[in-house]
Amino acid sequence: MSDNLPRFSPVEYRRRNKLTQDWLKENDLAALAIYASVYGGDNVRWLTGFKSRHDTYLIWPLADEPVLLTQLFNHVPNAQRISAIPDVRWGGPNSGMTVTEVLKEKGIIQGQVGLVGRLPYLDYQILSTVLPNVAWVSAGNAYRSLRLVKSREELAWLRQGAAYTDAAMAALVEAAKPGVTEHELVAAIEAAYTAAGGEHGIHFLSTTPMDAPKAYVPAQTQSSRQLQTGDVIISELSAGVGGYAGQIHRPLAVGLEPTAHYRHIYQVAVEAYERIVAVLRPGATVGQVLDAADFIDSERLTVCDDLLHGYGMGYLAPVLRTRQTAHSQQPPDDFTLQENMAVVVQPNVYDPLSGAGLQVGNLLVITETGAESLQIYPLEFAVCGG
Repeated sequence: MSDNLPRFSPVEYRRRNKLTQDWLKENDLAALAIYASVYGGDNVRWLTGFKSRHDTYLIWPLADEPVLLTQLFNHVPNAQRISAIPDVRWGGPNSGMTVTEVLKEKGIIQGQVGLVGRLPYLDYQILSTVLPNVAWVSAGNAYRSLRLVKSREELAWLRQGAAYTDAAMAALVEAAKPGVTEHELVAAIEAAYTAAGGEHGIHFLSTTPMDAPKAYVPAQTQSSRQLQTGDVIISELSAGVGGYAGQIHRPLAVGLEPTAHYRHIYQVAVEAYERIVAVLRPGATVGQVLDAADFIDSERLTVCDDLLHGYGMGYLAPVLRTRQTAHSQQPPDDFTLQENMAVVVQPNVYDPLSGAGLQVGNLLVITETGAESLQIYPLEFAVCGG
């Protein structure tokens, strides 16, 4: 394995392996079959270090050595170079069938096997047909819970990811001028950390006139629209290392001070952010976070994104909206935060009547005494390109 790649220590991987093995025993599972593609790759990456780009399975037996299966064939050499586990193979012409062959090789033809990830339906049909005596158990949420509390090494990587993300935000502020396109903003953002080895996360951006807003949440797709004096830029940026990214949200005004309406929305968002951060500590509950966020609704505004979510090697629990916008899968009020959990607090406050909105937020870690923001870029409504 190359020493020029970022890697966790063997001690860190032994910690993860033990967590996984203990969890398999506690849940009477003979193995895990973890599926990933571009979506859901963190489920595989946490145990192997390998970032999936195509259909990938990680077979993790309770009583034998794990196997990483990846597509396409030409991806196998890179997977072997990257992976923290030694047994890395091509997934074969049919990944589902290869999974069954590996399970049979490991002697797993009955008992319970936990499934993690959004398996293709045709693969699941093969698993259930070829191994009819195996009970296939949905295990994704419980498996992801192993990642909630971060180790010392993980926190160090998150700090580096936060630094890359701060650099991205600084580059966005510097590049934002009348006449610059959204595509050019993205180029500036990515250039801020790429040469240093930073990994792309997200660059969600919306640009719209403050006096006639047509967007209130950062967009996932950028356009050739040119910035104009009087625009607002709504942003959500992430860059990182090895899957451990920072996350930052800031509104920017182009050429002019924010309008009174946008200034008010910003003040509500910052107040909500600060109220939420004030309650974050070990033992704090989801109910306390939601109580703090009630302030948004009291100002006759609402949100169009998660208010808070777990973070660090993926999008994790708890995922919260306000009480007024919550969905049925929101965690119960007694869900408790723990020391060394990483969370993003990100109120995306908007006014449904005017269509104006913006987002503020940071990546934080829960400490013994409260919450520490890993993002150090100033929390401000900056004016750019004046």
